[in-house]
Amino acid sequence: MVEQLDSLIIKNEPFYAVEEPDLLNGIGTSHFSLGDSDLRTLCLNRLGLCEETVALLEAQQIDVECLKKMRFEDVDTLFDGRPLGPKIHFREALLSWRIDIGLPMKSLRMISYRKRSIDQLDTRPIKYSNSGGCEPMRNASIMVETSHRSHKAPPNISYKTFSWPMTVEVLKDILNSSNVGRMILHSGELGSLEKSFQSQLTAIVIDYHMEFDTKITAMQLENYQRCITTLFPHENKNSYHIPRGPTRRNPGGSLYSRFINQKISKKALAIGSGLASPFNM
Repeated sequence: MVEQLDSLIIKNEPFYAVEEPDLLNGIGTSHFSLGDSDLRTLCLNRLGLCEETVALLEAQQIDVECLKKMRFEDVDTLFDGRPLGPKIHFREALLSWRIDIGLPMKSLRMISYRKRSIDQLDTRPIKYSNSGGCEPMRNASIMVETSHRSHKAPPNISYKTFSWPMTVEVLKDILNSSNVGRMILHSGELGSLEKSFQSQLTAIVIDYHMEFDTKITAMQLENYQRCITTLFPHENKNSYHIPRGPTRRNPGGSLYSRFINQKISKKALAIGSGLASPFNM
């Protein structure tokens, strides 16, 4: 039907209600889950995981919230008895994503170790002065200072017992020979080393070097850098060694700086001993 009102033409069309029972019924019976969709989107697009890994997560009823709380031991359990390759890809992708969202992954073993260390400090007996009075505040500060010094000081071991020159296996053996070294190794499994551990690692490598050689070459620095970054793949190689170049007269990085500082300290000690010897005679 067409009606004409002045210059405006209006055409009336009948309205037909179209029903699609399959579509309407599907809405009510759909098993669509927002959480599953988020998990698949995150794993496939953001983390770059394969379908097999996503299926494994879904089979274990792991959702996005679980991924935010997952620890390294959970990854080991998830891939127990499975090929190592997918486990490595999943662990590294998850580790990077957790850092991006401000929830770095943790290890139950490291948490337990730190808790034991704190408990041991808290349960140390309070020392008494000769007068019999109790000095808790003073002793507490001494304990904290002692603990801080022991963490900073490099391990007192004889590096002559290890092979020369350094290899990745030699570095690993050196670190396994002390408590500080084992802490560095364990921390490296969790990600990048803290600044204190980086300094400790540099000190250990240079102390090892100076027991065998009083000079250091560019080739030796590059070898130490390679050993460190191979054993600790999360570390930035430029933190430890930067080769000299057109705009750099001396090598950069913590290894060369530590070596120079150690040489200066030894010279100062030698000069001090020489000046003090006449007075001691």
